[in-house]
Amino acid sequence: MKRTITIITTFVLIFLLSGNTLLAQNNTDSEDQQGPALVIVSGFKGGSNYQMAKDIQRMTRKVLGKPKYETTTEMVTVLDEDGKPKLDDLGDPVEEEKTKTVATGDTVDFVQVLPSEGSYYNFLRVNKSGADIAFIQYDVLLYESMKDLARTYKKAENIRILLPMGTEQIHIITLKSDGKKGIQTFADLKKKKVGIGSSLMGTNITAKYIKEVTKMKWQDVEIPFDKSFKALFNGTIDAFFYVGAKPVKDLANISPAMRNKIALISIPENKELDKAYEKVQITPEDYKWLDKPVATYAVKSVLVTSLLGQTPEKENAIKKMLEVIKAHKDDSGNHPNWKSVTFAKDDKIDWQYYPAALKLY
Repeated sequence: MKRTITIITTFVLIFLLSGNTLLAQNNTDSEDQQGPALVIVSGFKGGSNYQMAKDIQRMTRKVLGKPKYETTTEMVTVLDEDGKPKLDDLGDPVEEEKTKTVATGDTVDFVQVLPSEGSYYNFLRVNKSGADIAFIQYDVLLYESMKDLARTYKKAENIRILLPMGTEQIHIITLKSDGKKGIQTFADLKKKKVGIGSSLMGTNITAKYIKEVTKMKWQDVEIPFDKSFKALFNGTIDAFFYVGAKPVKDLANISPAMRNKIALISIPENKELDKAYEKVQITPEDYKWLDKPVATYAVKSVLVTSLLGQTPEKENAIKKMLEVIKAHKDDSGNHPNWKSVTFAKDDKIDWQYYPAALKLY
């Protein structure tokens, strides 16, 4: 009986030890394979939101990024107690496999940046899955909030603002006029074919709102920004809208041949637009190809998250990211729009803020 108990005890110990070893191995594997803590959906590559998201990735990588490791296996000679090669029965050195883990010199980013089709796409993505944080135009939130009044599932109610991100200017791009034909003023857009962005872009909502408020009668053409220039030059459209923080990289860095052929159109003052947007100017300092300042409006931009399915771990990761942004947003090399970002509530934004973010205000 005593022998039986001893055997059972031995098997139990072996089981527990192997279980602990397996658990430790699983934990190690989980840590080794752990990816970014947060996923940000931004904007199209080359746009201001994408650039600022990449700034966040770079800032957090320095402070919160984790070294990447790789495991290699090699055969090594076994040494005896005297430090000499151990030999087998045939007199050959005995070898065994040895595994070692070494740093690759690379880093696992704390934040992963995903490009997107636009602000409205970002709103849909952060509400469902695949993104923890999103850049969104404030007028998209207002638009969705109004739509929530008529639908059972409230899409906007779980959205919380992490940080007001300043403003994004409304650009209306067209071909330069020769003075006799073409588009010279906002009024000339009447009956013209105007690109308003794709259905998933915040630009789409902004253009439609401006059209309704100003009672202009242009023809809407839903087309993404990356196809708008080609459409403009081949005559498919006469002008197009784009909302982005100046200077938009893809507008600032266009080829000399193109910059001599395009122009920006001013948006005249309007009392209704004054309520929704901020009056601003785009100047030759923003784009060298401009001849003079252009009066337009700017849309509020916000960094948001959704409370839907959020865990304490995710909340902690968001708080860490915001702490890094607060400390490093003004570092050299970051997008100029960071200078207008402050950790404070914007009185013109009537929306709920993320509680953990408010602790840093």
